[in-house]
Amino acid sequence: MGEIGALLPQLIRDARAAARSHHGASQKSAYAVLAEAYQVAATTLTALGKEDAAFAAMERATDAARRSDDPLLETVGASTLAWIFTKQGRLEDAERLALHYADRNEPGFRSRPLELSLWGILLLRAATATVRQGERTYDRVEELLRMAAAAAAGIGRDRLDYATPFGPTNTGVAKVNFLVEMESSQEAITAARTIPDVRSLPPTWRARFHVDRALAYADLDRDEHAAHALLLAERDAPEWMRYHGTARRLVADLRARERRRVSPVTELADRLRLDR
Repeated sequence: MGEIGALLPQLIRDARAAARSHHGASQKSAYAVLAEAYQVAATTLTALGKEDAAFAAMERATDAARRSDDPLLETVGASTLAWIFTKQGRLEDAERLALHYADRNEPGFRSRPLELSLWGILLLRAATATVRQGERTYDRVEELLRMAAAAAAGIGRDRLDYATPFGPTNTGVAKVNFLVEMESSQEAITAARTIPDVRSLPPTWRARFHVDRALAYADLDRDEHAAHALLLAERDAPEWMRYHGTARRLVADLRARERRRVSPVTELADRLRLDR
């Protein structure tokens, strides 16, 4: 995150300057770079808990995407904006936005893997917002997950499009997350064991998966397993862990339940600077 924070301001300035000074195809290409730069800024700000600033960045990303030569950038931006809405607690807005763009981009018989991937990502964004609306929505969550899993099966392998993974692995990880949200902890642990290739995911996705496993273990009072999962998350994405609210709260809870003065979880709490 430190490297991204140092790089982004200059990249955005350069892309804006290029968009102003070029014309025609070159200008459209510059706007595509600018849209992606703003989107990276939005995701970084969201990870840091700055959702309002992230929303402003996504407004600029959407404007740049509409001026670019890549018609898919607006769809990618909608996925990111749905995630920001979810983090803001605007769950119905997040669900509505993701499903609107999923409907607009529903794949057909001859759709490319890229189009299937973006559609599946939008379905998972919608499901993430839906599951947090409570038990009355769980049937709808399962329906969205089935549709996403079908898209992943249609692709047949994991992909990374516009810095977002989709495929059988990420769909499996999403299922674990939804089971945790539904408080089906034992089912979540069982499902986590069936995911074949978690190492194929980007580091922050792997870390979130391990945090979900930790939440399930902690709910079952299996604190040692929960601590081990959190250490795996820290190994994969140490900077992300410092800012992730759910991970920090879980570490604090486990530390409060720990009987030893020094243990892996108390040392992790120190590294996360929970008392500062």
